Parts: sequence; structure tokens; C-alpha cells
Amino acid sequence: MNCISGQIETLRQKLNETVDSYRGDFLHPNVLRVSQELDMLIVKMQHLKRKSGESESRHANL
Repeated sequence: MNCISGQIETLRQKLNETVDSYRGDFLHPNVLRVSQELDMLIVKMQHLKRKSGESESRHANL
């Protein structure tokens, strides 16, 4: 999960840079593309955290 955290941070910085390069145009196709990539990674991390939490709670119940 730490690898995904690093990827999220890298993409977050890239998103900020991309927005700056298009003068704050959040609707520019390149800004939207990076934003969507970031969204997918965040969702992936949330799924992994949820899955990890479910397996931990199962072990606690045993």
C-alpha cells in the first residue's frame, strides 16, 4: 500500500503542476486526465484498505 501512497503523492503533485501549466483551467483535457488517474489510484487504495480491514476483523473474531 505504501507504493500506492507514493504514486498518489506523485500524481497529486503532477495534477497541481498540470493545473498551473493550463492557468487554472480545471476542464482542460490534460488536467481531467491526470485527475481521473489520481481518482482511480485513490479508489484502489480505499479498496485495499477496506479489504485489509475486513481480513483483520475476521482474524480478530477467530
